[in-house]
Amino acid sequence: MPVKPPPMMERDLPRAREIARSWNLLDQLSPSDAESVIRAIAQGIAEGRSYGLEIGQASLKT
Repeated sequence: MPVKPPPMMERDLPRAREIARSWNLLDQLSPSDAESVIRAIAQGIAEGRSYGLEIGQASLKT
């Protein structure tokens, strides 16, 4: 069964762009490669939020 990644929220991409701007290494990438990295960062933010919600919900059940 494939795992469906959590949806990115409106604020995830701008936050990912802020993070990426702090990485000087991205200046060496092509714009499309840099965009791929930014989207991966945004996906990580969305996954972190999803896991945080799961942990919070689990602690409420106990």
